[in-house]
Amino acid sequence: DRVELHPLPQPVEHPPERFSLNYLPATIATRFREALACYSAGLWQAFAAMCRQTARAVFEDVGDAGRLRVYDLVAEVQELGDIDEATFNAVRRIIFDPDASKQEPDYDRRQAAVLLETMKDLLTQTYVRRAKLRQALKVRRFFANQAAGIDEDEPELPIRKA
Repeated sequence: DRVELHPLPQPVEHPPERFSLNYLPATIATRFREALACYSAGLWQAFAAMCRQTARAVFEDVGDAGRLRVYDLVAEVQELGDIDEATFNAVRRIIFDPDASKQEPDYDRRQAAVLLETMKDLLTQTYVRRAKLRQALKVRRFFANQAAGIDEDEPELPIRKA
């Protein structure tokens, strides 16, 4: 008995995509968790739809000023990643075009991969980075106050709420 393997194997299962959802608001984390599941299953259209929902939830959370900042972050991803214009237009359409769901083009694996990394970077820059920085500042302040003999209940330098 002889077994021959196809020269270009087709993946049956994709490994699950990982992203720390701990720092995201619950509504955004839920949508992005589902988007990651769609990506891992190879469901590119469903992945694009869930990324669109995740982006809308982010825009609701950050407001108009935050939306402009997100637009700048996404443009920076294209520049840093040296992504071709056609691929990135599809990504930009998914994230920013509210009417794109009416005329859904087919998305392929390559576009989905770029969308995945763009969404990860967008969420990291918008939520994870801020939360980790605040946590680090809180720890530093605690140890600085202990060294200076300041009671932890005393007011300190304020941190502006976002």
